[in-house]
Amino acid sequence: MKKTEWTVLDIFENGTSAEITRGFLEENGIEAKIRDSTVPYGGSMIFGESGPKELLVKAEELEEAESLLDEIKKHKE
Repeated sequence: MKKTEWTVLDIFENGTSAEITRGFLEENGIEAKIRDSTVPYGGSMIFGESGPKELLVKAEELEEAESLLDEIKKHKE
């Protein structure tokens, strides 16, 4: 059985932003998960649950996820 390789798509300043983006990706068929970020200052050990979060996607879906994330960023501008 092949192990799934996950890669960081982006780092968010808090869990709420990461959850919103994860929901958007999953609505578009891309599985995503969130973990505490250790970048830049130690993640939840320093900030608690309100600290920075990393949004991860499967490595083989990274390009498609980046494209969707670009669409979100375009609409924010």
